[in-house]
Amino acid sequence: MIKEEKIEFTAKWCKYSKYNIEKKDDKFYIVADKNAIPSTYDPFEIRNQILKDLLVIGKESVGNNIFKLGDKKITIEAQSKMEEFQKIVLEFVSNYGLLGNFRYLPENYDFMDNGDIPVNLGYNTSISALEFEKKYFWKDSKIDWSKTMKSNDYHRNTGLDDYFKQTEGDRLDDIIFSKNYTETISEIIDFATTIYNIKLLICAYLYDDVSDDIKEIYKNSITSHSLKKCNISYGIENKQIKFKWNFMSLSEIIETILLLNETSGRTEVKLCKHCGKPFIAKNIKAEYDTIQCRNRENINKSRQKKNNFIE
Repeated sequence: MIKEEKIEFTAKWCKYSKYNIEKKDDKFYIVADKNAIPSTYDPFEIRNQILKDLLVIGKESVGNNIFKLGDKKITIEAQSKMEEFQKIVLEFVSNYGLLGNFRYLPENYDFMDNGDIPVNLGYNTSISALEFEKKYFWKDSKIDWSKTMKSNDYHRNTGLDDYFKQTEGDRLDDIIFSKNYTETISEIIDFATTIYNIKLLICAYLYDDVSDDIKEIYKNSITSHSLKKCNISYGIENKQIKFKWNFMSLSEIIETILLLNETSGRTEVKLCKHCGKPFIAKNIKAEYDTIQCRNRENINKSRQKKNNFIE
């Protein structure tokens, strides 16, 4: 019998031992505590848990009544001010670190060398380098925001060469691993909502009772989302060769984990077919997170068949 194929992946990410929530200009930020200690970990070693926990935030956002009232950006901003969302986002960051959106969102990095170049965020939108940097580093009063970081400073702090390839180290001194680096609660909710909606589309596409026309719409929506480019190499750990991915952000790592989860043929992180709750399946054929949900779904199906028969 041929042994089941298994590809090993490895990456590094940094988190601090304690984070706090701080308010500035009516926005809530996640900030590393001034006495917190940094550490690194491999997200792929706990990939199912990371994906499930992020999907939980996304589900709470989509299922929240305020989300259904209007514009997504406005409702997510409103959610970020709610204690229940602040609690689950802070818990996620405490477990896995910030998303690294300072590196994830821009499509150009020239602004790091020249403050006059705008930061291109895609979809024909851009922001000045000064405003973009202030959004993520407003805690550091020592930074001279009249100019951006020089190229040599950037290379030294990130361990990246001119082609953004990793040169050495675990990037503990990276600018996005600085204690002064912050992210808003709203942008973490926004990312979680995006990932949840993609997962929801994939699940809906696979349902047997979905028409071909609707499946085509789902398919087009799914394929319109592409992963950010990342650097891949390989190395040996514990006498085993592994793919080593030098990611720019935890957001990229989570997107890749979702991709691997959906394409491996062994989907382990799933959404319950009855209630939509994310869960880690112990059996790859499982469709429900609990026996109760399975029973309720069977009852619903029986009632539907009975109603169809009567009609």
